[in-house]
Amino acid sequence: MSLSNSISADKSIDRKSYILGMITAFAECVTNECKKIALSPPFYPEDYHTVVSEAEQIAKDQAISLWYEENGDIPENRRLNWFVLYKFSDMLDEYRKLRNQGYNPAWHFAKFSDLLSYGTAWGEGADAVVTGMRQRKDTKDTFARVLLKPGDWPIRKE
Repeated sequence: MSLSNSISADKSIDRKSYILGMITAFAECVTNECKKIALSPPFYPEDYHTVVSEAEQIAKDQAISLWYEENGDIPENRRLNWFVLYKFSDMLDEYRKLRNQGYNPAWHFAKFSDLLSYGTAWGEGADAVVTGMRQRKDTKDTFARVLLKPGDWPIRKE
């Protein structure tokens, strides 16, 4: 299901624009150091060539970098990929270290939560900051509804 073949009359959201919009929003969070890293929404491997050029331009505009996560640990018939957005190479190194230990954020989010979460204090004076969330609510994965075929998210681990 490539981006170019997936937009139908019954869908009111353009998948390519949705992916790039999320990348832009997360790039701003990484640029302004609200997040250590961010992941683009997951997309099918065949979508890479449709979004890579503009994703690279967004990263350049926001003075961050992209690393393409090809998810070789996910079976090919269920594979979804994403970009890792980062400002500092040591944050990408932390992400890749976890990946090299066999963890994947699709299945082991808790292992990546410090890197991916908002409200994580880091840098000078971080030890004095107490973070918290005012109210937690159940949410749905809008990106899965918009971008993926039914049943492709969460990724099954078999």
